[in-house]
Amino acid sequence: MGRSILWGTGFAVSLMGLWLTAVLAEEPKKIPDLFQLHEIEISEQEARTSAQTPNMTVIKPEILLQGIGTTLDGALQRQPGVDVQRLQQVGGALDDDSIKIRGFGSRRILLTIDGRPLNTNGTAGGYFIDWTTIPLNNVDHIELIKGVSDPRYGNYLGGVINLVTKKPTPTPQIEVQGGLASYDTAITNFFHGWQPGSGIFEYTVSGGYSSSDGYLWNGNFRIKNINTYLGLNLPWQGKLFANVQFLSVTKGFLVNNRGAKDYDSPLYNSPVNPAYVPSDGDIMYGGMGAYPEPGSSWTKDRIIFDVGYEQQVTSQGLFKARFWKNNGRREAYNTRVNLNRIFHKVIFDDDSYGTDASYRHTYQNHTFTFGVDYCKYTDRGDKILSDDFRYNRVNFVRQNGNYVHSEILGIYLMDDISFQEKFILTPGLRYSQLTASPGPAGRAQPDLINQNLNQSGVAPTLKFTHLFGTDSLAYVSVARALRLATSPEFYWHYTQDNEPYSSFFRNIKLKEEDGLMFQGGVKYNRGGETSVELSPYCYIINNFIHFDLINFVSYNIGRAVLYGMEFQVSQKLPYGFTAFGNYTFQKSKTSGDPFVAQFVAPQDRSFNEVPGLPPHKINLGMQYKGKFQEKIALYMTYVSDQKVIYNNNTLYNTNLRVWNQPSYVTFDVEASVPIKKYAEFYTFLHNTKRSKVSTVH
Repeated sequence: MGRSILWGTGFAVSLMGLWLTAVLAEEPKKIPDLFQLHEIEISEQEARTSAQTPNMTVIKPEILLQGIGTTLDGALQRQPGVDVQRLQQVGGALDDDSIKIRGFGSRRILLTIDGRPLNTNGTAGGYFIDWTTIPLNNVDHIELIKGVSDPRYGNYLGGVINLVTKKPTPTPQIEVQGGLASYDTAITNFFHGWQPGSGIFEYTVSGGYSSSDGYLWNGNFRIKNINTYLGLNLPWQGKLFANVQFLSVTKGFLVNNRGAKDYDSPLYNSPVNPAYVPSDGDIMYGGMGAYPEPGSSWTKDRIIFDVGYEQQVTSQGLFKARFWKNNGRREAYNTRVNLNRIFHKVIFDDDSYGTDASYRHTYQNHTFTFGVDYCKYTDRGDKILSDDFRYNRVNFVRQNGNYVHSEILGIYLMDDISFQEKFILTPGLRYSQLTASPGPAGRAQPDLINQNLNQSGVAPTLKFTHLFGTDSLAYVSVARALRLATSPEFYWHYTQDNEPYSSFFRNIKLKEEDGLMFQGGVKYNRGGETSVELSPYCYIINNFIHFDLINFVSYNIGRAVLYGMEFQVSQKLPYGFTAFGNYTFQKSKTSGDPFVAQFVAPQDRSFNEVPGLPPHKINLGMQYKGKFQEKIALYMTYVSDQKVIYNNNTLYNTNLRVWNQPSYVTFDVEASVPIKKYAEFYTFLHNTKRSKVSTVH
């Protein structure tokens, strides 16, 4: 039996300016809504946006998970259709599959901030997005789009997560947050924004610092970030803006803490270090030598920048254009005491950039949108440092060039056609083109075919929406499930040398995914008292690209079918109580899986599912809110068992087994009390969990 309990306490302060500017914008009309346990209000503009993108859920700050850090994975943890897996609360993540939307991991999820892509190229072609390190201290709300039903978002089948930042107001804003939690955890956040004077100039600045020892072996982390925004509102209805964000993360590689790696061994659940719970360690090796030991760590520094321009064209048209640039650097260190070796290298893991432009125009009952976007995802290679044991080896290249780069071009057109103000028909079309090439450090063998990868195609979409209330609607959509390969899939399929999996697959052409996506849904809101949502879906995907980060291989499965249904209901009750519950059902079936047929143990070769997909998930919550706005809430999460392909935490194991990861239940308690008008005290108890194997916390 394993148990992990995390407790904490903190405060939040929000200060408004002591004066107002002479003219304030009229407060937009609000619509009462109920989301999970929280009464929220949405503007008419937000309601219109919801009608145009009916498969979108808006997550407000007041419903974010309280905890030792307001991070993205925690914000999505209680949403139906979303699976969150993490090694510890903050500072450890499962990278590619830390967050899944309807069974799809980060390579099929577009992550943006105000529409600007945040997906990165990663280390040596890997796709290392550590979701737990994405700060939310400047985020106004999160837009979660499940599945893609219009052409704006490109070849992402899982969905879109868009972080919408806080905007400056004529009244200066100051927000401060701080907290303490178990495992020597501390967190501070701040936000300030203002649009002074005539409103021509506006700005925001925010930042935060978090630190913890973590509750897994060698799981300490330090995270700091600062974000700035500058805007200039021009007299001719134009707007020029720029954003700069700096993030620095230092954290230990989690150390394997099991007496035996074999799942069948009685020592599997016996910790080597009894001060910490049993765990499999960190899978994100990142070039620092596999199987990290205590004292190993990595530091990642990232700067992202974007500049954009918006121009109102008459009252019916809006033009937008933007350019963005990433710069990432990651330093990894590990001391292998038993081998008298030091692994120490710097990976210049992100040098990506891109640009996009769009024009939106309304004419009678049509709203046309045309856009083009271009991204180049690339890295700058890596460098062995002088204390690394490999530094002085004969013929060893100390400085590598880039591993892989890819260029993606997209052009799209769509039309929202409204009928009688109750019906919206949205046809769309997108053309996508991908070119991926290995760099000097990722060069494929000269005798191999397809050293470069070129893929392209056109994907039509069609969506029909019926509005039957102020914030109630029903929709159905169908789209071609065309998804081109990503840089990490290209790298791990073609360019690895003498590894058993890539040696088998790299002479087989990597194909783009193709198929159909069907989805629909009903959203019903009754006066902010009752909220009900139902969303079924079915995705049929040929040449499904499976990227197994545990075993470092990428390949095509002949066909994968993923289908499911999400249901959520929230209800206000008498005497200050509110209740909510959601249920997720999801299943998959695969055929023609060459990896299972070739490398999985013979007794498990009948396995025909996408691994790591729990078929059932339930979230329940009950909250009491008193007359002084004091709140206390109890949450429960149940996740059913799931099948995974396990390599006994041993690299290049060619006799893999299919194991059943047991179900688990967690209970959370959260409470908050307002202190006068502009402050709040909160406390929480999280992750009280019982299960046979403590592999997910």
